[in-house]
Amino acid sequence: MKKVLAILVLSLLFTLNIQIVKSETYTGQHGTYKRGIDKRSFCKSELKNKVYTRSQFCVSPSPYFNRGIEVMDGWDSLRLDNRELHPYPRYAIFTNVTKARTKFCGFIPYSCLKKSGDGKLYALARTWLEVEEILDKIDPIRAEEKKERDKEKKIADKKKKEEDKKIAEKEKKTPKAAPNDDKIVPAGSGSGFFVSSNGTVITNHHVIEDCKLNKVSHKGSQYEAKVLAVDKVNDIAILKTNITPDRVFSVSNEDVSLLEDVVVAGYPLGKQVSSAIKTHKGVVTALAGAGDNYSNFQTDASINQGNSGGPILDQKGNVVGIAVATWVEEGVQGVHFGIKSSTLKTFANANGLKFLPANNRDLSNKDLGKLIMQSTVYVECHMTIASIKKMIAEAENKKAFLQAFV
Repeated sequence: MKKVLAILVLSLLFTLNIQIVKSETYTGQHGTYKRGIDKRSFCKSELKNKVYTRSQFCVSPSPYFNRGIEVMDGWDSLRLDNRELHPYPRYAIFTNVTKARTKFCGFIPYSCLKKSGDGKLYALARTWLEVEEILDKIDPIRAEEKKERDKEKKIADKKKKEEDKKIAEKEKKTPKAAPNDDKIVPAGSGSGFFVSSNGTVITNHHVIEDCKLNKVSHKGSQYEAKVLAVDKVNDIAILKTNITPDRVFSVSNEDVSLLEDVVVAGYPLGKQVSSAIKTHKGVVTALAGAGDNYSNFQTDASINQGNSGGPILDQKGNVVGIAVATWVEEGVQGVHFGIKSSTLKTFANANGLKFLPANNRDLSNKDLGKLIMQSTVYVECHMTIASIKKMIAEAENKKAFLQAFV
């Protein structure tokens, strides 16, 4: 019996020392071990007193196997409660693997020897983060994937940086609220005109946009105006006041024709120059507005800030357009735009607003002037100081602000 037991022990020792391949000594961050050792010999007693114990890398299935590379996960069985911190390496990375380990090794060296697969030991690592760093270097496809991830992260970081910069610039431009920022004050002005005896006024949408309160001046008095309807696309608004005007404008049944004489009426520059109504004569110079907008037409009759919303008239006293914009550019003069009467009529009909029949005979300049004075109004927009500061900072609006805020 003793003889048989001796033979068995000798056989086991012999088994534990086979398959040792030529290797080189390598010193890593965890100590010295032999690079190039055959994977099957990783549990052998020859390595017992080096850096790790016999059972260390023979106890669990591989957490990574791909393209001839395998990571074996193990630990000192006496340090299970502190496996991430103990001084021995926890992971072994093998290369040249053709047969991965697929079964639990256990603590019996012979079992590990039989089921651990093949390959050459490349490096040891204590944490999975270290394993990831090694894999990124030795796995070409993984390295390419990491390169792509790093590239995407770089693009994302750059985009975020640009967005943060834009937000910072916007916050810098936006004035901080002051104690009186909630105060409502006269902010900007425009023009408008009566189209019915019940005090209905037509103006531009941008004249009354974002206003807390709108007021219409008539015969030296101011009246609050209620917004009935707006057309943001065509920039038209319908206001309702308690004014009973002496006269109102009729609206032309036909759109303007090229070279037709027109008169622009309103309050350019607000009341900065004077509180009197002002007129400019010219002709229709194009039947389309900027960007081939055929709801507008072009004229050389002057339109300035504050004219917005005022009437453009023919000699008969019919409204043929609404003053809406001017082209501001160095070296450009006499390029102004009005909204066609047909566009106004379509919007009015949709909101149940009817106009007087169009006039069929020409008026003298004197009579036309009287009609303009009685039927054209000054429209004043009242806003909070905070809103005024914000709109001026954004500089993306067409509102004519009063001189105090410009």
